[in-house]
Amino acid sequence: MEEKTLNTIESLKLIESTIEQSRNDIAKASAQPFISWGVLIIVTSLVIYGVNMLAEPTTDTSLWNLLWIAMTVIGMLLQFRMSKQWVVPESIVSKVIGYTWGTFGVFVFVLWAINICVVSTSHVSPIVKMPMAATILLLMGVAVSITGLLMKHKFIAFMGAGASIVCSYLSLVNPGVNVLLYTAITGVFTLLIPGLYLKFSNDR
Repeated sequence: MEEKTLNTIESLKLIESTIEQSRNDIAKASAQPFISWGVLIIVTSLVIYGVNMLAEPTTDTSLWNLLWIAMTVIGMLLQFRMSKQWVVPESIVSKVIGYTWGTFGVFVFVLWAINICVVSTSHVSPIVKMPMAATILLLMGVAVSITGLLMKHKFIAFMGAGASIVCSYLSLVNPGVNVLLYTAITGVFTLLIPGLYLKFSNDR
């Protein structure tokens, strides 16, 4: 009976150790993607913001928003390359994080499609369209918070949640071109800083 109890305890310890190792592996593998996506979002936001600020008031700068599509393609190519360089053993933690960011991507695409449909439908006023930037910033905060909590890095979770909430609110009360600045700021605190934190903490 005692031997059976010991085996059960050892099995639980082994499971706990495996999960903890999985968290460490995911944290190491997540550093570079966080940094890459953060830099892409920050640079894209600031470039489009700069174009809008420097352009004449009568100039149509809407085509520059296509940079977001280019950014997404570049990010996905980088993500694919990084996934080949660092293979993380499959676990419940890695699956949940993968599903979280996959869901984030799907909802961002659906949100974009809804706004396109609303604006392109003549009998629906653009005024009623969803606040795209604010919603995306909140969704990003949710994804980063879940990732941080699963990796047991509450610093990442709370900082990401706080930054996304504040910037989402600011984008609602001060809309227009300034939304691009709030997007860049969110990228700094939800992706770039957490990525650097994971990188340097794992290098120790």
